[in-house]
Amino acid sequence: MVSLHSFHAVADMQLLEIGIFRSTKLKSVKFIPSDNTYEIFDANDSLIYHLQKNESVIVKVNSNKTISVKVPGEDLGDFTEVRILSNNFESYYNIKGISPVTKDRDYFGGVSVFSLNGNLDVVSLVSMHHYLIGVIESESGNHQGTEYYKVQAIISRTYALKNSSKFRHEGFMMTDLVNCQVYLGKMYRNPKIEQAVKETSNMVLVDDEMDFISAAFYSNSGGQTANSEDVWSREVPYLRSVSDPFSKGRSTYYWTKTFDKEDFLKKLSSYYNYPIDDSMAVALALNWGQVNRAKYFVDWKYHILLTDFRKDFKLRSTYFSVAMDDGKVLLKGRGFGHGVGLSQQGAMTMCDMGYSYKDVLHFYYTGVHLIDLNQREFYLAD
Repeated sequence: MVSLHSFHAVADMQLLEIGIFRSTKLKSVKFIPSDNTYEIFDANDSLIYHLQKNESVIVKVNSNKTISVKVPGEDLGDFTEVRILSNNFESYYNIKGISPVTKDRDYFGGVSVFSLNGNLDVVSLVSMHHYLIGVIESESGNHQGTEYYKVQAIISRTYALKNSSKFRHEGFMMTDLVNCQVYLGKMYRNPKIEQAVKETSNMVLVDDEMDFISAAFYSNSGGQTANSEDVWSREVPYLRSVSDPFSKGRSTYYWTKTFDKEDFLKKLSSYYNYPIDDSMAVALALNWGQVNRAKYFVDWKYHILLTDFRKDFKLRSTYFSVAMDDGKVLLKGRGFGHGVGLSQQGAMTMCDMGYSYKDVLHFYYTGVHLIDLNQREFYLAD
């Protein structure tokens, strides 16, 4: 059986452990294999049961944090962990929550189930190849061209390798949520996506030290990307603000949000101790804009980070202006997301205009190197 922590020179054959259904506190799940290649193993890699095609497995958490495993007509017992694995690269399974009920999903590869905190932890054991297909479908949809899918394949592969230990303390590498990369398993099986993953196999983005870059991406820049230090804590040389005309006119380019004036000022005071009894400060807050992306709301002396403002006021981006409109406070904004790195909609426009995936990557990530993973291993060894 393949070691879950083995590393292959070919990145797309590496086995990943992705925590799935992470937004749900599962108590029981149903697993159904697509063929008869699946077998159930315990935590010691001992074979428990050989499954037949479409034979269901019910896994339920017990009060003592062990899990019980049942197949039709047979209780297989209680375990600390079970892994359901196939020796066929193209095999997949269907899985859904029973308690609580969730939509069912299909996943390539295998699955591990255990319990750390009284709920079921479900982990997709999947090759990088199939993981990338699932991420691209989940993050980019099913209606882009092959060139854009190549962009997403490279940044998603780089992200996965950079963050492969992000959630190791919880028993897996990454989640299936937006705090990592959205991963909903096997969806459309779009041939363009499969082609893009295959044609960019092993390709990653690195910095001058041959370290994987933080391949940040989001929906739309609003016409200008952000410097990393204006959104997060650290200045990164390849995450520089650039003027981005390619994001203009896309579906998430403009947004507006209206607030009652009194409520808006009360929130400023409550959240940030803003001096709403100061008429000059109030005037600044109600008539404020950004020519270029800023770090602070109004002025640095008030110490209101726009990243905090965006979260507290539930805005699409930090790139907005404030004005009074018919007695209301109107926020007119541009873009969707944190703004650091690659704008997905901008990249889509570039590809539609005939730019190559390499052009796109070098436009949004300043001074990075696009290499084969084997090149990186050579330079690090040297």
